[in-house]
Amino acid sequence: MPGDEGRTLVTPAEPAALERVHELLEALWQDAGDVSLEDRLHFETAVTEIAGNIVLHAPDGRPLEFTLDVRAHPDRIEARFRDAGRRADVDLSAARLPDDLAESGRGLALALAAVDVLEYRRDGSVNCWRVVRTRRPG
Repeated sequence: MPGDEGRTLVTPAEPAALERVHELLEALWQDAGDVSLEDRLHFETAVTEIAGNIVLHAPDGRPLEFTLDVRAHPDRIEARFRDAGRRADVDLSAARLPDDLAESGRGLALALAAVDVLEYRRDGSVNCWRVVRTRRPG
């Protein structure tokens, strides 16, 4: 099994950033090579949901960049986001899927369901997100 493979993206927090996130993950899968399709899909779901929330909520009406570091370890896949935007007002322990007719509010619940660890903390003026999916055999 290959060792740790990683990639980093620094991008403006704008809608086009989501395509850059997908490109970054595709490059990671090319580097790592042996990550199962199931692990990729679950991890990508969580990462793109967090990236989408950053793009939508963190800028607070001003230009903002975020950094995304992704790494495929032999036992897990991990992403770390950092941005100096507005503090995220989230309670991850309370995130639940809304009813079927709701037009928003699914992102964090979907991310939580897709990965083993989803953490948020504020470090001074920086939002820090950590997303971890334990790799399953297959």
